[in-house]
Amino acid sequence: METLLNDPNIVYLILLFGLWVGVTAAYVPGTGVIELVSVIAVVGSIVLLAEMPTNWAGVVILVLGVISFLLIPFLSPAWARAAEGGLVLQVLGSFLLFQDGVAVSWLLIVVMIGLSVVYHRLVLVPLLVKAREHVAVVDDDSQLIGAYGRVVKPFSPVGSDFIGTVNVRGEQWTAACDHKLKSGEDVVVLERYGLQLLVESIKHKQTPQTEEE
Repeated sequence: METLLNDPNIVYLILLFGLWVGVTAAYVPGTGVIELVSVIAVVGSIVLLAEMPTNWAGVVILVLGVISFLLIPFLSPAWARAAEGGLVLQVLGSFLLFQDGVAVSWLLIVVMIGLSVVYHRLVLVPLLVKAREHVAVVDDDSQLIGAYGRVVKPFSPVGSDFIGTVNVRGEQWTAACDHKLKSGEDVVVLERYGLQLLVESIKHKQTPQTEEE
């Protein structure tokens, strides 16, 4: 008995959906839900394919094509152009997916190739850029916090804090401190808040230890 789940077009869409969601999980890791949805879709499509005249070589080519196009830019931006070759494999695998007269609609294949490009450009690339920006900020913070610097502009009272300018790792930063600092004083970075650092005089920080000794 023919059902929607025996329709090669539907099974093809389920497999592609599972692969796309799985790739998305690599761009947005840690949720668990996305990975689960991907596994269910991919495993479900494989179960359905096992009941149909499936060309498993076509399945392998299709999977490699989708992963190559969507995932290679995530692994290495330098290989982004090579990833476009994955579209060729996706087309080839789509046409070879079934045998014995069963086939996916060529129109559906063309539509899904177009959607692959759109999904990559409008969804995955922005996610990748955002993730890399976050990593860059985290790495920058890890290098700044605990770094030593020197006051290049005396700290003046602004509200409840003292604000001035410090040089840290060859760059000048606006910095805040809970006490006044003079030009030339050595400081250590405690925190970073956007474009402003929270610093403390090294001499001030060491004073309590000296007194205890």
